[in-house]
Amino acid sequence: MSNKKSVHPFHYSGKKNIVHRLMDFGIPLLLFWLFFQLYNFGKISPSEMVKTTGLLSISLLGLTLAVGPLSRVFPALDFLKTHRKVWGILSFVIAFVHVSLVFIYFYKFNLYRFIDTSNPKYTGILSGLMALGILALVTLTSTKKALESLSPNTWKTIQTTSYLALGLALMHFFLMEQVDGNLVIKRLLGQITFWFSAVVLALRVIIFFLPSKK
Repeated sequence: MSNKKSVHPFHYSGKKNIVHRLMDFGIPLLLFWLFFQLYNFGKISPSEMVKTTGLLSISLLGLTLAVGPLSRVFPALDFLKTHRKVWGILSFVIAFVHVSLVFIYFYKFNLYRFIDTSNPKYTGILSGLMALGILALVTLTSTKKALESLSPNTWKTIQTTSYLALGLALMHFFLMEQVDGNLVIKRLLGQITFWFSAVVLALRVIIFFLPSKK
């Protein structure tokens, strides 16, 4: 019997060089700058920052989840897997900031407004909170201790729920921005974010039906 310890799928650890560290945080900062300049047009207000943090979280999660399918199709992109953990955690942190801004500036510290079923946007709010909860679970199980205590299959299953979180986040986006049942996104960068994330989900479904690697 082999005593070799099981290795968790897609677990990329080890020391990172300066280039890797720059990509870990440089890409999220670049995305933030793009949204701040091209979506907010440099304006700082509660409303604009709520939108910026929401779009940044979705786009960063979409980018994180795109790495796996893309590296499957284009092996040259396999090196991006080493950045998924940081990008995924940051997408949760930014989503938490997004919800906190809503709680402070729009709900005036009133938690009941998150569960007010009479609110016409209740389903959209609920889907956003569910996405946040899933991302919290994924983030908590991304620690070294969790990796060592969970079986590879259990760990992978939990991490895979990130796609469900992205789907719920897109539902939140759609329901909060819809007008008379139609999605209305006036700014181009918002449209790109929504459709890019939708393509990531579709790509994941396609990859699921492809033959597994030997």
